[in-house]
Amino acid sequence: MVQWYFAGLALSFFGTSAMYLVAGIWVKTLTGSDALATVAILCVYAPGVLSPWIGRIADACRRRPLLICTNLAMVPVLAVLFFTDDVRVIFTVLLVYGVKAVLVSAAEPALLVAMLPQDQLAGVNGLRMSLQEGMKLVAPLAGAALFAAYGAWPVVAIDALSFLLAAAATSMIRVDEPPPTPREAPSWPHLKALTWPILGATTALFAGSLHSAASFALVEKGLHDGPEFLGVLSAVQGAGSVLAGLTGKRANVTAGLVLIAVAALARTTAWLPAVLVAGFVHGIGLAWAVIAVATLVQQRTPAGAIGRVSATAMSIVFGAAPLGLAAGAALVANISFEAIYVIIAVITAAAAMWVRGSRARRFTTRPAPARAAGQME
Repeated sequence: MVQWYFAGLALSFFGTSAMYLVAGIWVKTLTGSDALATVAILCVYAPGVLSPWIGRIADACRRRPLLICTNLAMVPVLAVLFFTDDVRVIFTVLLVYGVKAVLVSAAEPALLVAMLPQDQLAGVNGLRMSLQEGMKLVAPLAGAALFAAYGAWPVVAIDALSFLLAAAATSMIRVDEPPPTPREAPSWPHLKALTWPILGATTALFAGSLHSAASFALVEKGLHDGPEFLGVLSAVQGAGSVLAGLTGKRANVTAGLVLIAVAALARTTAWLPAVLVAGFVHGIGLAWAVIAVATLVQQRTPAGAIGRVSATAMSIVFGAAPLGLAAGAALVANISFEAIYVIIAVITAAAAMWVRGSRARRFTTRPAPARAAGQME
């Protein structure tokens, strides 16, 4: 059944990765405004603030039918874009896209828990990360090329088709899901028990966005190259994340933060071989932090709360990305890229020590010992 799960993921990841990039380009082309193009991206992230409430839907339903219906619902939503290029309609569709992303982030972890024994969760989460990062290397380029040649409609069509095929693949999964919990289980105690791993992964994503902001200055002033070289750095980092996914069973928040700190220090040299290796190592560290938290949520949350806990945890973690970009933009205007990378190294090293020194130091991706559902770690 896992092969059908990954077939659905591959299809949806390809369409989504292409659409995310093209939506911003489309709005920029229609309006000429960088600000509105940025708003298009923010529309996808905005529903994350509603994750505890959206997660309730996943906790109240069987996850396989919910994922099928969610994928199918996106087809008519995207079809609206065939008939209009009104920017307000594009923003509305992207907001629905964001709600879908939160709902999927709540339902998929619970479905995997029902499908797999605990000792296989880390490996599957790692493969999921590899697939996601691999699609990010291919799909945006394909989407941008299609947009340049034919406009937005082919990308919209491919995205809608990918959701339709993903729904079909998910319908092939055979899993004995437990019925939804009649009485809502509290989610806050389980989020609180995972505070340090979540904050550690959040710091990793924040640092990753600071790195993205500093990369422009690194390429221009350190490597003395053109902005197109950023594509090479992005590809190297993506390759690191793909490898990290294949080694998902080793994923650990502390190790991920340490790797990010080491990579940041290596970038201060502005020596091309060191910068390339640093990008690869950074990709591993970033992916490990995310994989570890996703697996811990699955292993340490009862079925009745996993939708809300997973959606909230992932929204907190990935919500750090736009904050990091904003902070990075302010820092780049005032200090050197070397200083920014030193700041990244300091905050990630400090976070690694805090996570390691907290009660969460036992939170690796190994299965937790059996315990009562309400017992706190």
